[in-house]
Amino acid sequence: MTLEDFTRIIDLYGSESARWPKSLRSECESFVANNIEARTLLNQQWQVDSIMGQLPVPRFPGLEARVLNQSLPERNRNFFEEVMRWLIPNESFGKQIWHPAVAACIPLVFGIVLGNYFSFGIGIEDDGFQYWGDELTMLSLTDYTETNF
Repeated sequence: MTLEDFTRIIDLYGSESARWPKSLRSECESFVANNIEARTLLNQQWQVDSIMGQLPVPRFPGLEARVLNQSLPERNRNFFEEVMRWLIPNESFGKQIWHPAVAACIPLVFGIVLGNYFSFGIGIEDDGFQYWGDELTMLSLTDYTETNF
């Protein structure tokens, strides 16, 4: 353990070893026992903790009621909330029933436009079509006369 690590632990958890993380407690205690700078730092932190413990906590009468009764500022809606408000309107539901239908058509239109502009690796000159002539010739030469219909 280094002095910086110990300083960080003291700053986060205080001077009482009971508050230190259990996994690091024995390592910290042995570090304090073997290091003079760590003992000095621990004593300084203990003094700060004791002074902080002596400070009176101010009372704020009626603070909770004032906070709970104050009006909130207008909320800024993000894009997702605006879309949801558009899809599921709060007022005049009968007049705005077409919104979900339009929203349902958006992926369809997007797919059509995307499919018309990009091939996604599917080319017109597909190799599967060059053997169709041979397939049709073989089908025309097959003898179907002996088949019972």
